[in-house]
Amino acid sequence: MSGTLQLRMRITIGISGALLLLLAAPAARADRRSFIRAYEVATQPKGNLEFELWNDIYAPKAGFDLASTEHRFELEYGLTDRWDLALYHVLAQAPGEGLHFDSWRMETRYRLAEKDEWPVDVMLYFEVERPALFAEPWETEEKVILEKDFGRVGLVANLVAEQKFLHLNQGHLYEIDLGARYEFVPALRVGVEAWTIQKTEAGVTRGSWFAGPSISLATAKIWIQLGAGLGLGIGDGDSTAQVRSVLGFNL
Repeated sequence: MSGTLQLRMRITIGISGALLLLLAAPAARADRRSFIRAYEVATQPKGNLEFELWNDIYAPKAGFDLASTEHRFELEYGLTDRWDLALYHVLAQAPGEGLHFDSWRMETRYRLAEKDEWPVDVMLYFEVERPALFAEPWETEEKVILEKDFGRVGLVANLVAEQKFLHLNQGHLYEIDLGARYEFVPALRVGVEAWTIQKTEAGVTRGSWFAGPSISLATAKIWIQLGAGLGLGIGDGDSTAQVRSVLGFNL
């Protein structure tokens, strides 16, 4: 047997073994994500601390050469089994500019009931943002997060509002996220979602519509979500695509 063939066999066996270990591993017990935009009804367990690294690419209609990026470093902690709190720092980079500190943010989420107690699971979300430029106003965001599971299939919907606190005339938006996922095994989920963002600035509303796939892999300590949303050519928004990855570590 040639050395090249042996190397290929070792690589194949190694990859296959890694996949088998991943699929056999128990799923992460914390706030694992399955979608780009849509949140599911899940919070950190009481006393659990998780670190998350978010990476986003936003491409305008002019193309990926003019894409901007955003990076979030987040710590989430379970205050109770149904209520958690998260703090994170955001870095951003626009085309032709260097990476810079963008904002501090804090979010909290509360599940109104345990899983499957109600016909539809419900979670409330609130976020406050302090831009790094202190001349800019604070921003607040609210979500109502709905989920219904049918065995391995999960359906989610998010109703989102965002505004500049005490400066509504400077801009606000609303967003609707819809997603469906299928869990092949606890360690592997695939999903598809669609969302619309309707943003109002200076009295003018511009809308964007997106849809795309997502995949989520998890072990007992680490999970990763990858996905993309492509503009559907509906509305007059200025974005054509979003790509997101989120990596979570149970600490």
